[in-house]
Amino acid sequence: MNIRFYIQRTVIAAMLIMGGTAHAGLSFVVTDTVTRTEAFNIAGFPVLPVGSAVSLGHLDFTGPGSQTVTYTYLGQESGFIDKFHNTLNGTKLLESNPVGTSISSVVSTVGPLSFKFEGDTGKFAVNGGHWDKGTSIGLIGTHMLIGSTTYAYVLGYNDSAGTKHLGDWDDFVIGVSAVPEPETYAMLLIGLGLIGFSISKQKQRQISA
Repeated sequence: MNIRFYIQRTVIAAMLIMGGTAHAGLSFVVTDTVTRTEAFNIAGFPVLPVGSAVSLGHLDFTGPGSQTVTYTYLGQESGFIDKFHNTLNGTKLLESNPVGTSISSVVSTVGPLSFKFEGDTGKFAVNGGHWDKGTSIGLIGTHMLIGSTTYAYVLGYNDSAGTKHLGDWDDFVIGVSAVPEPETYAMLLIGLGLIGFSISKQKQRQISA
């Protein structure tokens, strides 16, 4: 591998991982912008009023390396028994789970994360894929403190409001966070070592010149 390329990639990884940003490894891709027709008013959240903007889209894994992505159930205001499926490992959360229940999986493939929401009527909104009529995935917030935990992204599901442009996106709400796996940290440390070695060699050449 070209050392300069490796160093550049490692510097980016260092900025993401060691910089403390909650967005490290994740990115929400906006595909549409709409407004709420009902207030978002789940306990523990600020009320988001009718007419406030909502970004619709999908949540992607951007790397580097492998990371453990955790999905946490944060609440709902639906008359249905909605579901959240982590399709990468086949586990799911239901509205009957206690708030704060989490499921996780290790992700290493860049692109849309493998999950989907399901309404009680069997309607699905697949992350990065097909949304059945009347369903959609909305961005509630980034770097949000809910209770005692800060989530990189908070997503809300609109289960059956008629069209994707109608609703409040509080029918099923999850918080998402990502933590690098040990081998990703190892890659970072090796890269930082190469950076130090390269700087040292450059200084030696400058002294010798």
